[in-house]
Amino acid sequence: MKKISTLLLSSLFSLSLLAFDGSRLSISATGSASELKIEVDGRKITLKDNSITLGYLGEGRHDIKIYREAKRSRGNFGRREIVYSNTVLLKRGFHLDITINRFGKVLVDECRMDINDEWYQDEDEYFDSEDGWGHGNNVMNARDFDQVKQSLRKEWFENNRLTSVKFILDKNNVTTVQVKELMSLFTFENNKLELAKYAYRKTVDQKSYFQVMDALTFSSSKDELARFIRESH
Repeated sequence: MKKISTLLLSSLFSLSLLAFDGSRLSISATGSASELKIEVDGRKITLKDNSITLGYLGEGRHDIKIYREAKRSRGNFGRREIVYSNTVLLKRGFHLDITINRFGKVLVDECRMDINDEWYQDEDEYFDSEDGWGHGNNVMNARDFDQVKQSLRKEWFENNRLTSVKFILDKNNVTTVQVKELMSLFTFENNKLELAKYAYRKTVDQKSYFQVMDALTFSSSKDELARFIRESH
C-alpha cells in the first residue's frame, strides 16, 4: 500500500511539473489600440479588447514588432511609426507581458507562472510545447488536437485564428482528417483555402489530401488547391 501511495504521489508530482512547462506572451494597450499594428514572427496579429494572449509560441526567441501607420498627408504616404521592435526570449514557465501605455511608452515585464495562475487551471488554454506541440516530427494526438480546436474557437477574429493555426502547424505535423476539422472552424472560403495550402506541407498522409476538397465550397477554390498541390511536387 505504501509503495502504491509513493507511486501515486510521484505521478502527481510529475504531472504538476509538466503543467509548468508552458510559456506565455501577452500584448496589451491601455489606450486606443485600433491604430496599432502587431507582428509576431512576421505574422500579423489583431488585438481584441486591446489585448491578446499567445500560449502556443513555445519557448525560445520571437520577433515582436508593434507600429502604427502614420496618417496619409501630402508628402507622407503612410509610413510606419515603430512603437516597439525587438527579439524577446520566452522562457519555460514564465509569462512575458508587453504593455503600451496611453503615452506610447512600452513596458515589458516578466514573471514566473504559479499554480494559482488560471493559465494552468484551465485545461482548454494550456499548451505544453515540450510534451505536445513542440515535437514538430510527430502528429498531434487526439487530446492535444482537441485542445487546439477549443483554443481556436475562442479566437474572435478569423485572421487571428488563421495566424494561430499557422503557428501550430509550424511546430507540428497533422493528418488529412485533422486539416479538414481545422478548416471547419472557418467561415470564409479564402481562409479555408489558405489554410488548406499552408497545411499541405505538414500533412503526413498527402496521398489522401484530395479529401480536403470536401471542406471547400466553390469549384474555383478546389481547382486552385488542386493546382497548388500539383505545383508543390
